[in-house]
Amino acid sequence: MATLSNTNALASSREIEKTQSGPEMVGLIRQQLEDGFGSLRFQPTLEQAFRQHNNEAALVNRVALLVLALIVLLISPLLDTTFFGVPLAAAGYSRGLLIGLLCPVILAALLWCICCRRSAITEYVITGQFAIVSIGLLANHILLNRYGADFPIEFLGAALVAVVALGRVRSWLILPAALLLVVITLATEVWVVNSSPADYYHLAAAGVLALFAIYLQYSNEYVLRRSWLDRQLLQLVARHDGLTGLLNRHALENALATAHAHAVRVRADYGLAMIDIDKFGAYNNHYGHPAGDEALQKVASVIGSHARRPLDVCGRYGGEEFVAFWIEGDQHKLEVHAEALRAAVEQAAISHATSDVASVVTVSIGLCHVAQPQDRDSLSSVLSCADQLLYDAKAQGRNRVAVGHFDRIQGDKEDSQQPVSRRGRGRGRAG
Repeated sequence: MATLSNTNALASSREIEKTQSGPEMVGLIRQQLEDGFGSLRFQPTLEQAFRQHNNEAALVNRVALLVLALIVLLISPLLDTTFFGVPLAAAGYSRGLLIGLLCPVILAALLWCICCRRSAITEYVITGQFAIVSIGLLANHILLNRYGADFPIEFLGAALVAVVALGRVRSWLILPAALLLVVITLATEVWVVNSSPADYYHLAAAGVLALFAIYLQYSNEYVLRRSWLDRQLLQLVARHDGLTGLLNRHALENALATAHAHAVRVRADYGLAMIDIDKFGAYNNHYGHPAGDEALQKVASVIGSHARRPLDVCGRYGGEEFVAFWIEGDQHKLEVHAEALRAAVEQAAISHATSDVASVVTVSIGLCHVAQPQDRDSLSSVLSCADQLLYDAKAQGRNRVAVGHFDRIQGDKEDSQQPVSRRGRGRGRAG
């Protein structure tokens, strides 16, 4: 149970961290699209994310590739003497090489792909398996040649095409292995195998297959990378507010639900803050909406800078309202977080001539502290608590933080939709 809990907690952490890195990722992706990626490499952050995605998405293709290779090798004894004219004296050695050596290699790679699909070295395993199988097929070609039998060298080219089509291995890994195989094959045909003019025809056919595989590899990976960039950009833009760069309302609600569920699962105290810009309507009326948009961006930047830990969440709730979520067991530290955010907005010194609170833009914050969250605690009740505390902060003069504990009994009443008037237990602090 502890292992399962840790695994779920890690998955939640990754999801929350993913949603919060959106604005930076949008900029990186747009810059990468502008710069291009003809070398089939991204900027390091994007490259790492792409490799992780590629490894996870390639499982079905890689399993299909390895199962197909196993089937071909296992049925080869039914075809070698009948269709390829392999002498009985050589058939035993050939079958021992193909089934006794190469099949276990492929089976080991198959088990690795299934059991370690997230491993960063899976594509190295696929490349190594391809190299061993190719050398084995070349060795079989040499063996049968000694017995006067013909083993179509085109099988090597077909193996490369199959790996390129289904393996989803990066070009910088598979192509050097393929080029080395081409050199070894040419050397074998020239200095090891007793080649006839017909054999050179087969060699040329294998070369054509190899060239096709190289082109297919480059074009496939380029399309995969481009589609991944486009898809990531679309998803990130859809999740983030176009003006502030923070999570939009829909994505924020999803991220808060994930964070709340994680806190409940591990029984971790947390704080949820409702943040509102003071007298923002007056600001818009006095300075105009373009200036209001710029002020929103600056305030959002400050809020985002105070929610950068992996489990932190922040986003635009609507209009000039924002929400921040911090997992923190110490209520005093939560208050310090909220107060630091409030002070940072004030220190940004965004002029506000019509405010009766201060000469600069300020924010009021309602901070609800949830101790030992339980399954029955609903996120909507916590949001209501923070919203009431925000109301208290405004009633006490604005530009301050009102802090209160989540009242679990009151939350249960609200969840049952009873007509109860909620009052948060908050205390104000002057800004």
